Amino acid sequence: MRKSILTLALLLLCLAFKSVLLDPPQPPAQPAAGSFDTDRAAARLQRVLGDQRPHPVDSPADDAVRDRLMAELRAIGLEPSIQEAMDCSAMPKSRGVSCSRVRNVIATIGDGPGKHLLLNAHYDSTPTGPGAADDGVGVASMLEIASLLKTSPPARPVTFLFNEGEEFGLNGAAAFVREHPLASRVDTLINIEARGVTGPALMFETSDPNGAAIAIFGGAAARPYANSLSMDFAKLIPNTTDVVEFRPKGWTMLNVAIIGNETRYHTPGDTLAALDRASLYHVGSEVLAMTRAISGTASPPAGSGRAVFTDIAGRLFISLPLPVAAVALGLMVLLALVLAYRRKALGRALGLVAAMAGGGIAAAGLASLGAGTIRASDFYRAYPLIAYLAVYATMLWAMLAIFSRYRGSHSRAQSLAASWLLTLLLGGGLSLFVPGASIFFLFALALALAGIGLANRSPPASRVLLIAAALVQLLMFAQLLALIELLLIDGPLWAGTPLAALAVLPFLIEMDDHAPRPVLLALAVTAIGLWVAALVAPRASAERPAAFTIDYFRNHKGDKTYWTVASKQAPLPATFPGKWSRKVLDYSSRTRWASAAPMLDVPAPRLRFLRSMQAGQGRRVWLALSSGGGNAVAIRFAKQTKIVALGLPGSPLPLPAKGEPEKAALRCSGRSCEGLVIEALFADREPVVAELFASRFALPPEGATLAALRPATAHPQYGPDSSVRMKTVRF
Repeated sequence: MRKSILTLALLLLCLAFKSVLLDPPQPPAQPAAGSFDTDRAAARLQRVLGDQRPHPVDSPADDAVRDRLMAELRAIGLEPSIQEAMDCSAMPKSRGVSCSRVRNVIATIGDGPGKHLLLNAHYDSTPTGPGAADDGVGVASMLEIASLLKTSPPARPVTFLFNEGEEFGLNGAAAFVREHPLASRVDTLINIEARGVTGPALMFETSDPNGAAIAIFGGAAARPYANSLSMDFAKLIPNTTDVVEFRPKGWTMLNVAIIGNETRYHTPGDTLAALDRASLYHVGSEVLAMTRAISGTASPPAGSGRAVFTDIAGRLFISLPLPVAAVALGLMVLLALVLAYRRKALGRALGLVAAMAGGGIAAAGLASLGAGTIRASDFYRAYPLIAYLAVYATMLWAMLAIFSRYRGSHSRAQSLAASWLLTLLLGGGLSLFVPGASIFFLFALALALAGIGLANRSPPASRVLLIAAALVQLLMFAQLLALIELLLIDGPLWAGTPLAALAVLPFLIEMDDHAPRPVLLALAVTAIGLWVAALVAPRASAERPAAFTIDYFRNHKGDKTYWTVASKQAPLPATFPGKWSRKVLDYSSRTRWASAAPMLDVPAPRLRFLRSMQAGQGRRVWLALSSGGGNAVAIRFAKQTKIVALGLPGSPLPLPAKGEPEKAALRCSGRSCEGLVIEALFADREPVVAELFASRFALPPEGATLAALRPATAHPQYGPDSSVRMKTVRF
């Protein structure tokens, strides 16, 4: 029993402290000459941000930030230029077009031969917060790197692009690629982003094939954090960094970001005080190293094909050509099948370990679902570790209970052979869909197969190899779990349990043949206690505030007016005035709380029909939009509208017939949207019904009472408190 308790306690401790595997290095107290100076970079960012007001694209606040940014570049000794453009852009396969007037700030160091290395970050913020991390971490890093390169010019030119309009639709990057002459002289890109305020510099995306990019990263990074699985997932999920606009150019690309504590992302809490200095240092020092590796020669380091790769706790970087990894994994699966067959582990033994993993995942999933029923939404936001430990304790209890109950006559050797075979089969199957995962199923499994093969010839050596395999797998999977928990801030809580179940499986098999009932009871009590703690803990804290955005919405007739709260459906405070219910309103697809509101005078959108002309079986239409004094305006077409292209006159963007959003739309943010002329191409000549929306990034005065009652540990997220008015038009 003592062995069982010790093993379970150590497993829970490992799962509790796995986040240390993602700790960024601390900045040195006395930076060496020519190295990244974190204090100097932070001071520059402080001067650029000034009073830390939100500074969205094409706003007076962003003008002030740009002026201070230009002053910093001139103080370094550079002569920055401004590229001004009106841009409308759309994500690939999207039916939504975003427009804004952008003013990109551009500076180049070096006039040597060769193509340019482009360093990119955006200097605009969302209307919700000051953007000290997003993307102040990029701005500060690039300013410090520019100052260092200015004193020691590189062998090839390095261009610094501080773009505007990323937050609204990647408009600055699109304008640079489309219109600026330097875009044709670039062959390599380092993009810097943020989705939080802490954590290491994660290199999460590259050009494809990635051989050249990985050769650069692997040779330059001092504390590398990257894995090829994240690159595969970046292709599968919506990705809205500037790399979307740069990718078609075919450049060698590296995309770097911090993602810790997303609760401050796109909020008023994204401040200089919240930005982790260690994160700033890690981003800046790693990008500086990569910049020097690329710009130190007339051409970037060589590399070709596709590689799979991972770091180990930021201390070791491993990379293999994808074909090598795929063949090795395939051979290991065959070997595992042979070894399992010889040890008679293909039947009930394999079924038992599969039941253990499946049962643990199911138990954790059901417990998470039950907790979410008791306390809705992201109840674990302030203290996620408690909830995750409850998930893992539940998983361990279920796995151990199944093993104890159905172990039967299976020997430890049979169960171990079956467990490693299961891991290889699942890893091989996953790698067929996301090849980057293959790197995680090679090294520990190779040790394990060697250990199983030596079981009869040299039991001591076999034991050492099997223990080493279990520890290596736990280390690699624990780091992945830590990343998953950072990324899936909104859950589901049990998303990482398939990985966790495989990580703990060999340790549970190595325990006593049958776990005593007191051990199972103690584990059950631990899990229940953790769930109770997670459910009674505060939902939010000063460090990790809750999302709480208040809007006023008025429809076109004025007969439907609402106060709304977007809180990720978390319950509103009992003291919050009004009668609230969950609704999805016309201006957003997000479910939110809504309560009746008086009819108030807020900016009204307007549309002027300019002209129309025949275009084949359809027609081409020119319209002028107005926000009526708001900060943004949008037009959205009915689902049945056969719209083919939408955008600026002379260059409307082709739209897919189907996609997201279902209703094709164009939105524009900033001063230049007043009177914006757009062109739309329709496939038929039927009358068009559209909805206009005007938004002001502030509540009407009557909303001050609600804003004052917002909980102290809550703030707007993803959108500022706003006034939105809707109008229906026909033409």
